[in-house]
Amino acid sequence: MTALIPMTNITFAQLFVAIFSGTFGLMGLTFLSVGLGIIFAQNRKRTLCTAYTEGVVSAMQSQFGTNALRAVYSFSIEGKEMQYISNYSGMNDLLVGQAVHVYYDPSRIGRIYIEEDSLQLRRFSRMFTILGGIFLAVALIVAVVLLGVL
Repeated sequence: MTALIPMTNITFAQLFVAIFSGTFGLMGLTFLSVGLGIIFAQNRKRTLCTAYTEGVVSAMQSQFGTNALRAVYSFSIEGKEMQYISNYSGMNDLLVGQAVHVYYDPSRIGRIYIEEDSLQLRRFSRMFTILGGIFLAVALIVAVVLLGVL
């Protein structure tokens, strides 16, 4: 398809490839940014949470009438009994009564990092990062092969 768009020096094929590559490139950057942002936030949270205590999965709570479950963790900090309800729902491998590693920020006790709970978020962020890389690679390959850009 070598027909030119009127009053330009661009073919329809070049325009299609540019739109296709641009769309995949933007999607790739978005997915990559979200994935890396979550990884950065989790690493920062883990760095801030330096104090340690043992906890236990005290219950599994259903979410909005679905089959997805959220873990409820019980632990004590400085003699005060606390509970933390996971922000993430889904089918996980945790069992009621299972011991968990609870890290917290001594300067802000409400900031909690539970290793076993963060597994879901790590998988999610890896998936986003990998998809972002794939989308960017597709955009670059299509641009290079079809347009001969580089």
